[in-house]
Amino acid sequence: MNILQRLKDGANRATERAQHAVEINKVNSQIAEIEHQKTAYYTDMGKVFYEGYRSQDMSIAEKEMVSLAKSCDELDEQIYSLRGRIAILKNERLCQCGRTVPLDVNFCPYCGSKQEGVKNSFQRRSVPLDKKERDDQEDVKEKLYSEEAATAQRPAPSEESYAYEPEDDTSGRNQEEAEYESFDTYDSYEHDSYRKEQEEAVRRQQDEQDRERRHLEELERERERQLELDRRIRFWQENNQEPSATAAESTVRDTVKCQICSADLPKGSKWCPRCGAEQI
Repeated sequence: MNILQRLKDGANRATERAQHAVEINKVNSQIAEIEHQKTAYYTDMGKVFYEGYRSQDMSIAEKEMVSLAKSCDELDEQIYSLRGRIAILKNERLCQCGRTVPLDVNFCPYCGSKQEGVKNSFQRRSVPLDKKERDDQEDVKEKLYSEEAATAQRPAPSEESYAYEPEDDTSGRNQEEAEYESFDTYDSYEHDSYRKEQEEAVRRQQDEQDRERRHLEELERERERQLELDRRIRFWQENNQEPSATAAESTVRDTVKCQICSADLPKGSKWCPRCGAEQI
């Protein structure tokens, strides 16, 4: 009986997760449609503003822009309500700042607002649903009610059905083991997929870190090569100066020009030997 109960609990949990996933996908599609409608409103607002600017009369454009802005506010309220519904399905809470937080926290880790005693976000900011959403909710309710009614009308199993039958014990046990293995396979598949995603994320992060490290090492080697090249150039310039340049510098330093004829004179001469001019 423990195996049967475990199988039933596992089936119920899997069914509940599947229903929540379907509901979340449905709500996300509704949010995407509303976001698309908001984008269209934004485009209309820009078009109206430009037309008012061209006509130099913003009175009509202002009224239309205010109407479109109010429509965008209503769409924002609907998006907030739908996000609150998703938070309920995920056993989370939607904070006033727009972030989802766990149910057991007292303060939002993003904005610091107090969460204790706060009503559910889906109930706090509920907005009137349109006809399509009301019809969808009615369909879901009717489906749930029909399933509950079918379950209630199903005849209860008699005691004879639980009678011990030795000849069918092996087949029943094999069926139970097969069902248990199928649920184990489903859980292991989910675990393996999650593990693969985590390993892929870790591998991408390691590759990024390796590329950054190699880039830094290459920059450091390039800097060291440049410093070594500069050092060698300075050493060569200091130790390989041409003798002719040194002699020319010494010659320039030992002679001066005549102030009249510009002839070369030994340094310290008082009279020019060429023109006889006195050197002051």
